[in-house]
Amino acid sequence: MKTWHVLVVGTLAGAWLIASFVQQQHAHEAFQALSTRVELLATERREVPPPREDVPTPVVREVRVEVPAKTPTAPTPVAEQQPLPGPVSAPRPVPVEVVSERIEERFGTEPPDTAWARDAEHTAEGGVRAALPDHSLLRSVECRASMCRIETEHGDPERSQTFVRTAFMTPGRQVWNGGFLSMRSEDSADGKVVMVTYLARQGMELPMNELLAPVDGSSGR
Repeated sequence: MKTWHVLVVGTLAGAWLIASFVQQQHAHEAFQALSTRVELLATERREVPPPREDVPTPVVREVRVEVPAKTPTAPTPVAEQQPLPGPVSAPRPVPVEVVSERIEERFGTEPPDTAWARDAEHTAEGGVRAALPDHSLLRSVECRASMCRIETEHGDPERSQTFVRTAFMTPGRQVWNGGFLSMRSEDSADGKVVMVTYLARQGMELPMNELLAPVDGSSGR
């Protein structure tokens, strides 16, 4: 083998050895760095986390409310039972004859009011005549200070009732604007039904409390 060949081969071998050594040195350093990193990671994993601050446990307090017991009281004495009142009798209705006598007397003793009575009689007479049914007639009209008295005659009870409804109860055909009281009087000699009607002056009332007062047993009125 030639000398330069030997030199070349030697040179190449030396270079290879140097390269191998350098690679091994680098590999060793890398391995050392990797080992150090692994140890650091292992150390971090093994570290115990710092203890957490203790959170105070909520305390539930029991609240007791004491209610004083009611002091027993003596039973309330039961009042002595009063005897029940006896049955209360309803007031007896006043007979029509008594009402008729009372209002006749009241009307007869009432002083006249000439100025008002004249106009009232005219008004009542015209309205009554217009409301009379067939076979009925007007007997009389008389007015005093607070009332008027009207007397009519009818062929039968049905016509008398028709007259009262038409003259004093039918809206639009009423003879009078005040209160009224109609009663059947004694029939005429020929059997006709006689009605007597009392009219209250406008703005006044008939004395119904007086007319319907209970009958006095001693006087019968």
